[in-house]
Amino acid sequence: MIQRLAIFGIVVFLAIFFQSAFLLIESIEHPHETVESFCKAYYQLDDDAKNYVNNQKNLDMIDNYFFEQKQKANQRGYRDNFLVSYLTKIHTETIEHTNNVAKVHIKAKRAAIIPWLRTRKMLTVDHTFTLKKKDNRWVISDGICNM
Repeated sequence: MIQRLAIFGIVVFLAIFFQSAFLLIESIEHPHETVESFCKAYYQLDDDAKNYVNNQKNLDMIDNYFFEQKQKANQRGYRDNFLVSYLTKIHTETIEHTNNVAKVHIKAKRAAIIPWLRTRKMLTVDHTFTLKKKDNRWVISDGICNM
């Protein structure tokens, strides 16, 4: 009886230990996750995209893109968020990675709505971003201009 309890206790302890270790490992921020999150927010016209960049030039480019997309939608008689796109089939590849700098390539399909046809057009997203580690977070430092 005591032996069964000891074995059960060891199994429970190991399960808790490994679960905690996996959660800790998963909570570490990786550059490819930053790129994926930025691209999703960017094409959804979400202001969260601005949290992933580190300089004013990039912020201005994002603001300009959002403004143009919202203006296009309004000119066609649709709400601001009508030209929101969603990414599917996302594939990221880390090209270079050091402690403070990373280069990540992303390929994905972007579903764009074509209002007059009442359908979606699939576009390809194919970009490479350079990221820098700033305040223990990965931020995009280059690559937005070629989107």
